[in-house]
Amino acid sequence: MVEYTFVNVIAVLVGLVFLANGLYIVREGREAIFLFLMSLVVGTGLIVVGLYPDLFQFIATLLGLELKARAILVISNLTLFVVVTYLLNRIGRLYDKLSRLNEQVSYLRTELEEMDD
Repeated sequence: MVEYTFVNVIAVLVGLVFLANGLYIVREGREAIFLFLMSLVVGTGLIVVGLYPDLFQFIATLLGLELKARAILVISNLTLFVVVTYLLNRIGRLYDKLSRLNEQVSYLRTELEEMDD
């Protein structure tokens, strides 16, 4: 029989928060599909792991690892890698958009000043 601990409860609650965040994104009408999918995957993953804690032992065996702690580290590091890569890419694109917006505002300000003269 599986023994559930306080950590399992926390994992399920955090998973529910991720799912709620995904629903919030959809309701707000934002078109961040990747963000919604990541919230869905991470939330569902946390809930499944919280409900079935021995799942990582199966994953460890599947990956050829001795300990389930190593499987947890591998999966969490891969997930973090994907999220950080996405965020860095997103930051770069937002920086470019901000630069273009500043150029346009500067151009419009110059035109306005010329019209006032």
